Amino acid sequence: MNSRTVLAGLGLALPLSIFVLGACSDEGGTQPAGTGTAQFVVVPEDSVPEGLEPGTEPEQVKDGWKVTYDRFLVSISSLVAKRSDTGEQAASGDARYVLDLKNAPTTGYVVAEFPGLAAARYDKFGFSLPNASAGAKPLAPTSQADVDFMVKDGFSVYFEGAVEKGAEKYTFKWGFKAGTAFAECATEDGQPGFAVPSGGTVQVKPTIHGDHWFFTNVTQGAEVTERRAEWIKTCDKDGNKETTLAELKLCDLATALPQKPAGPYDVTAVKDEDGDGKVSVFDYVQSQARTLGDFQGDGECPTRTPLP
Repeated sequence: MNSRTVLAGLGLALPLSIFVLGACSDEGGTQPAGTGTAQFVVVPEDSVPEGLEPGTEPEQVKDGWKVTYDRFLVSISSLVAKRSDTGEQAASGDARYVLDLKNAPTTGYVVAEFPGLAAARYDKFGFSLPNASAGAKPLAPTSQADVDFMVKDGFSVYFEGAVEKGAEKYTFKWGFKAGTAFAECATEDGQPGFAVPSGGTVQVKPTIHGDHWFFTNVTQGAEVTERRAEWIKTCDKDGNKETTLAELKLCDLATALPQKPAGPYDVTAVKDEDGDGKVSVFDYVQSQARTLGDFQGDGECPTRTPLP
């Protein structure tokens, strides 16, 4: 499949030269010697479609709650790969999407493809999860209604789901304006960016995680943390079994998230996200919403810049 076909299928009518600097392909679609293809594919981490199970394993919920999602939408844009040695770059331009990660295709969402790139390491890779705005587009099976919903409130992420323990069940429907740019992405073993194979294709996968608000700290590198969900029950102040964002804003951080050394939570990196002069559980969850962008599964994108 050549680049013009892929870009047209994504609703991008601009010529390839806008998106790839220093790359080319011949009229027959074959690639010159020493070049290859990079395909940018957005995928959800398993916790989005599969939820989280209670248990004692590293990625299970330690305080006994089972987590499931019914809906999970994100806004994504500004995928850029660059070689720091030559400056050669591949970028998705101004294309912006809203993606339904709960119902994502098993192979993920292909948002851009770049043939004719030099077979080399593109050691600088990043992308954005911006606050959704007019002009964003869906990729199937995401619906236009999903796009309109995200744009209406300017959410970067929105999710609905529930936590359950025995006969207890608490639901949530939360959207956040937590637009963030992620950069310096590296694989789990620390390799920066990705390598384009000569004559082949590499899939470059921004990976969106669905468990970070259950972390016991705001990670800024390797995910050394536990997962806990009791705070959702604690913050249901009216006892109706649905924990709202308004309740999270009224929920005392120290009470709901017992802090170290006596408790399991380190909240030193949590900021006053809503600017109300105090740090609440809402601020904790929105701070975590700024950490969702990972790379190639569990690789990290440690440089995070808030977006307007």
